[in-house]
Amino acid sequence: MDIGLLKVFMAVAEEGSISKAAQSLNYVQSNVTARIQQLEQELKTPLFYRHSRGITLTSAGQTLMTYTEKILNLLEEAEKAVVDSPVPKGSITVGSDTTAAIRLPPILSAYRGKFPEVEVHLEIGLTDQLINSVLQYSVNGAFVDGPVEHPDIIQELIINERLGLIVPETMDFCGLRTVQDKTLLILNLDCMYRMQLEEWLRDEGYRLANVMQFGTMEGLLGCVKAGIGYAVLPVSYYNKLNVKDGIRCYPFPERYGEVPTVFIRRRDLYMTSAFQQFIEELKEQLPEARMCGVETSDA
Repeated sequence: MDIGLLKVFMAVAEEGSISKAAQSLNYVQSNVTARIQQLEQELKTPLFYRHSRGITLTSAGQTLMTYTEKILNLLEEAEKAVVDSPVPKGSITVGSDTTAAIRLPPILSAYRGKFPEVEVHLEIGLTDQLINSVLQYSVNGAFVDGPVEHPDIIQELIINERLGLIVPETMDFCGLRTVQDKTLLILNLDCMYRMQLEEWLRDEGYRLANVMQFGTMEGLLGCVKAGIGYAVLPVSYYNKLNVKDGIRCYPFPERYGEVPTVFIRRRDLYMTSAFQQFIEELKEQLPEARMCGVETSDA
């Protein structure tokens, strides 16, 4: 089994189509088909189901895909290890959820000022998406809601965020009873912010009413301003907003108000000088972070 066959296999699996994979690889379709057939013959098992909508991985194909990702990543790391320079250069990709992303501009600016030969890519997403991106080596590291418990992941640093209720300024706010029958506006239905709010509500004898999910922070805050509902966000995020007109922030009680944001990476990730220096920049620019290189416990 050679590397070329695995690269073709991965392209077909990702595209879900022989023809699309051929286009992405700049191969003729018959060449891709022959290579997949060769791989299936070598392994003595079908790797794809063929159907009218394209192709999907069999259980054997899913297993091979897991190993293929690791093999190709190790190959890429081997190449980086050979050419990596003590002077950071090349590129890194960093992930962040929407709220943590507000911390990044000064960090990225300082980093690029020190290491102009490094190209930094930023991927914004939800926590579950970003954890998956880290596990698949799509990003070098990511800021996500924590803690993250996975045997393949290391938490590099932890920032304890204080949560706050974000309400329209027209609301006569008098504690939880003011919002207990209102709609919670949220980006991620399963986020830690919601869990902390539900615990606070439960202890006060209330329950969460309606929930409305949004795709963007702009849409969420716009609806808070319009009086459609309220939100739960880190106080640090609210404080850094350029425009706070139309909304107010009321911090949670200390008992319910702290949630960790963690910066994570794969345990087996090859640490290029560019990424090592980025982590050092994080530690310098985020003095409030607990910089202890915490490793998560096995899941």
